[in-house]
Amino acid sequence: MKKENLEQNLRKATSSLLEMARNSCWNEISKNVSYIISEIENDIPNRTERINTNNKKKPKSLGKITTELKASYENLYDINLYIYKSVKERTIIEIQYYPKSSLKPDFYQTVKGNGPMLHYKIVKPPYISKLPNSMEKEIKFDVN
Repeated sequence: MKKENLEQNLRKATSSLLEMARNSCWNEISKNVSYIISEIENDIPNRTERINTNNKKKPKSLGKITTELKASYENLYDINLYIYKSVKERTIIEIQYYPKSSLKPDFYQTVKGNGPMLHYKIVKPPYISKLPNSMEKEIKFDVN
């Protein structure tokens, strides 16, 4: 992914993520989307800490988020999109990024010239993974 088409790629990933959520979740997924941004840290905060931190963030437009990401583009290793919260009138997508500066020095040398990878995912609730594989695809869940 190149810096020049970062916003276009994020827009496509957002559309794909929303479609995936509509197919997997029972929630009404709004097209009115805003974003929050988080750095993926090696010391993973617990779920409650992450939620408390994210709840304090003010959602922004894709344009503003893209500007932030472009400012540190050369240091971006991986970008992940998740639905943070979805209610009838609004969907907030969390963009998590992992900086190259957090990589081990040997690995950093092999990827320092590469553009970032882009992924989008839906976090499934723990009970889904305990179901038989044949049922997993049939059960719709709450995206929140």
